Amino acid sequence: MRKLSTILLLLFISEVSFALKGKDTTVYKNIDTMCIENCRNLLNTRFVIAGRSNKFSITNYGTKESLEYKINSNTNIGIGLSYKGIGIEFQVSPKFLNRDDKLYGKSQQFSIATSANSRRFIYDFFLRVNQGFHTTKGTPVPGDTTGAVTYFYRPDITNTNLGGEFVYVFNNKRFSSSAPYNFTQRQKRSEGSALLGTFFSLYGINADSVIFPDSLKDRFKPEVQFRRATTLTSGISYGYTYTFILWKYWFINLYTLPGLSIHQYYSTNAYSEETKSSVSLGLTFQYRFSIGLNRPKYFFGISAVGNNYSINNNKSSTLSYQYGSVRAYYGYRFALKKEYLKRM
Repeated sequence: MRKLSTILLLLFISEVSFALKGKDTTVYKNIDTMCIENCRNLLNTRFVIAGRSNKFSITNYGTKESLEYKINSNTNIGIGLSYKGIGIEFQVSPKFLNRDDKLYGKSQQFSIATSANSRRFIYDFFLRVNQGFHTTKGTPVPGDTTGAVTYFYRPDITNTNLGGEFVYVFNNKRFSSSAPYNFTQRQKRSEGSALLGTFFSLYGINADSVIFPDSLKDRFKPEVQFRRATTLTSGISYGYTYTFILWKYWFINLYTLPGLSIHQYYSTNAYSEETKSSVSLGLTFQYRFSIGLNRPKYFFGISAVGNNYSINNNKSSTLSYQYGSVRAYYGYRFALKKEYLKRM
């Protein structure tokens, strides 16, 4: 039982991600080799340090009051492997890097995802579950003269997010979407591309009682005093990405993808248990950023990914939620065949 508990705990605080792509076909042979070098036939190993963010906020139109919750983000360390476009990454959260539970409260995180950056398309499908949220604004401790603050902690709040996206890369012969993030290719010249995408998401918030602390709930209209809220989101997006190549091997990638979405919103009142629903339009915005060094044998750098959603609930309030991650990584490529050893 101890071994089983350890395995389940590691799965609960870890992220397992698979980068799935097709076999080497003419799709990858048609790239412009003056701009892109293909590294899919090398064993890609990497060490990562990562942190994940997840927060949501409720703004009341009438009183202009707002409340924001976020998880107590953990610092994870992990390793990853990929070969011929198939990869796996495993992360854990060591205690010596996460010692702020007394201040913010403990958050439990679980995430599993599958993603791919092929020549023409970017795929991303995920399931994320988080439990334990705290307010982002601290309250001064009564009688304390040192400026200490305390945060309101809700161990009962659970957030579930299931979704995915599908993005088409227009300039797919000269621009590599995988080079700055998955490192199965190398961008050799500065290039960019327009992006066209579609996405969907099921986002849910659950609590044992009203989402607001007792001291704040009177500042919000009864319409937003819920203990459960769910939104179904789908939409389209259009954006642009560009990779700058500096001094041959250094790179900077910028990625922006704004979108228009439609939301089916449901909420259950904490007192009357009445469920209401509404349909509205909303805005989404996804960004990515990556900077580092990508040489034929090794690579390192920092990357960030963020997603932002805004939902108008019957013109009485706005529910906004954001999630993302920041990663630092170092990787090395190994040749597994003699012909590649000669190239190295």
